[in-house]
Amino acid sequence: MPIRFDSPRFAIFAAVVAAVLFVSVNILANLWLSAWRIDTTQGGAFTVSDQIKPVFASIDEPITVRVYFSEALANASPRHAALYRRVRELLQQYADLAKGRIKIEYENPEPFSDTEDRAVGFGLQAVPLGRNGEVGYFGLAATNSTDDQKVIPFFNLEREQFVEYDLTKLIYGLSKPNQAKVGVISSLPLQGGINPMQAQMGMNPQPTPPWAIAQQIADFFDVRQLDAAVPEIPADISVLMLVQPEGLSPATQYAIDQFVLRGGKVLAFVDPNAESSNMGSGSGDLSGIKKLLTAWGVGVADGKVVADIEHAVRVNAEQGGRPIVSDYVAWLQLGPGFLDPNDAITGDLKQVNIGTGGAIERIEGAGTTVTPLITTGPKSMRLDVDKLQGVPDIVALFRDFKPADKREVLAARITGTAKTAFPEGAPASEGKDAKPPAEQLKESKQPIQIVVVADSDFLADRFWVQESNFFGQRVAVPSADNGGFVVNALENLSGSPALSSLRGRGSQSRPFLLIEAIRRDAEQEFRAKEQALQTRLEELQKQAAAIELRGGENDQVQLSDGDRLKIENFRAEILSTRRQLREVQRALRQDIDRIETLVKFVNIAAVPIVFGIVLIVLAGVRRRRRAAA
Repeated sequence: MPIRFDSPRFAIFAAVVAAVLFVSVNILANLWLSAWRIDTTQGGAFTVSDQIKPVFASIDEPITVRVYFSEALANASPRHAALYRRVRELLQQYADLAKGRIKIEYENPEPFSDTEDRAVGFGLQAVPLGRNGEVGYFGLAATNSTDDQKVIPFFNLEREQFVEYDLTKLIYGLSKPNQAKVGVISSLPLQGGINPMQAQMGMNPQPTPPWAIAQQIADFFDVRQLDAAVPEIPADISVLMLVQPEGLSPATQYAIDQFVLRGGKVLAFVDPNAESSNMGSGSGDLSGIKKLLTAWGVGVADGKVVADIEHAVRVNAEQGGRPIVSDYVAWLQLGPGFLDPNDAITGDLKQVNIGTGGAIERIEGAGTTVTPLITTGPKSMRLDVDKLQGVPDIVALFRDFKPADKREVLAARITGTAKTAFPEGAPASEGKDAKPPAEQLKESKQPIQIVVVADSDFLADRFWVQESNFFGQRVAVPSADNGGFVVNALENLSGSPALSSLRGRGSQSRPFLLIEAIRRDAEQEFRAKEQALQTRLEELQKQAAAIELRGGENDQVQLSDGDRLKIENFRAEILSTRRQLREVQRALRQDIDRIETLVKFVNIAAVPIVFGIVLIVLAGVRRRRRAAA
C-alpha cells in the first residue's frame, strides 16, 4: 500500500529517517572530520597559533604528558569538566603537530589507589569535594628523556583563559633544556626578599615572594643574577636585562659598553619615578645607565613623567578626608593603537599598563635609529616628578591637565652603529686582583640591538597580574600583556624561536569608548567647578571665622550688628555653595547614567527590536504577494 506524502504515517517515517541521518552524520563527522576546526572567537582563542606550531614540530625527543583528572571532580564541578575537555583538545592538537613525539596518558586517581600515589608523588594538588573527606585531582605532570619534570599542580579556573599558554610553556621548557642565558642587573627586588627599611625601623620584616615576571622569565630562559659592580659580562650571556640599574660602577659601565659593541643585546628599564623601588637598598644613582643610553643615541627626560588623560587608569583616592574615584593620569592603559603592530615584540599584544613612566628622547646626531614600540596618545603631557612624590593629589593632576598634543615614546628599539661611551679609554682598574682590560672596541662590530622601556614599574605585579591563594598555591592571572612584552623582547633579542606567541590570549578590557570620552570631559569640567566652589567655600569660612575671633568669647556683646549680619550672610552663602557642589556632582552622575542607559538599550534591546520589525515587514510583504497571486 503506497504511503501518501500528506499522511501521518509518512510524517512518522520522515521523522525516523531524519533522526537516523542526524546520528549518522554526527558519527561520520566525528570519524572523518575530527581534525577540522572552525574557531569563531575574537582573536582565535581556541586555535593554535602558526608561530607556536614550530615549538612542537621541532621536538626531537619523546615527551610524556600525564593528565590526572578525578571523575568525582567532573560530577561535582561542570566547569572543571569543561576545562578538562579543553585541555584534552589542546593536547591532542599538540600531539598531532609533534608527530608521535608527545605521548599523552589520562589517569583517574581514585582514592587510595596507586594512581593517586603517583599523582601525589608528582606534587599534584588535591582539592576537597565536601563529601565525606573525598578529594579530587586535576593536574598534569610531564617528563622528557633526560628525566626533567614539569608539573601543573592544579588547573585553576582563574587561569582558564591561559590554559594554552601554560601547556605550551611547559612543553617548550621540556623540549629546550639548553635555554638562552639572560643576565640580570637590578636594583629592584625582582626575586623578593626582606625589606631593609622595615628592619631599620625595628619592625618585624616579612619576606616578599619573587615578582611574577621573575618566574615567567625563568620559565623560558637560564637567568643569571649579576652584581651592579660586575667587572665583566660573562661571554655566554645572550641578553643583558637592566632593571633600574642604580649605582653602576665605572668598570661595570665599561663592561656593558663593550658587551654591546661586541654584539651583545640589552633590554633596559629606566624609570624617572620608580614607585616599586621600596626596598631601601637602591642608591638612586642612574648616571651610569644614562651615560650608556647617550652613547646608544637616546635619553630619558630628567625629572619628568608622562601623563595621558585619554588612557588614564581609574583609581580610588581621597580628597578632603572623603573617598573619591578619579582618573590617575600618570598610570596608563595602552592598547593596540599605541603598540607598534609591525614589530615582533609588540605585534601580538593587546594591552600594556604603565606606572608613572618617562619620555624617551632621540639624541640629535646619533648614528642609531630609534623606533617607537609603545607610545601615548596625542592628549598627553609631561609632569614634574615632584608632583608625584609621597601621596600625589590625583584629582588636582586630572583637573589641571593640559594636553601638549604630542605623542610621547615610552618604549623604543634602538639599532644601528654606535660608538663607545668611553672614548678616553677604559676606566682605571680597581683592586689588586683586577685584570688588565682587553683591547677596547671604539665602535660596534655590527648594528646594535637595544630595547629601552622608560618605566620599571612596568614589571611590578600590581600593574599587570592579579594574585590569589588556592589551597596554599599562588595563582597569578595576568590582566595585561606586560609579561608578554618582556618575554617577546628577550626572545627577539636572543633569537629563541617561537616564544613571541607564548602568552595567554584571554579576554581583554573593551570599554565603551564613547562613554569614557564623555565621562572624562564631564568629570574634568566638574572638577574645575568643584575646585572653584571649594576655594570660595574656604574663603567664606575663613572670613566668618575671622569676624567671630574678633568678637572674642562673648561675641553677642562685642560684635556689632553689622558683624553679625556679615556672619549670617557668610553662613547663608556657605550653605548655598555646598548646595551647588552637590548639584554639580548630581548633574555629572545623571549625564553619565543617561548615556550608559542609552548604550545598554542599543546593545541589548534595540537589535532584537529591529530584527523583529524586519521579520514583521517581510511577513507582510510575503502575505501581499500571495494575495496578489
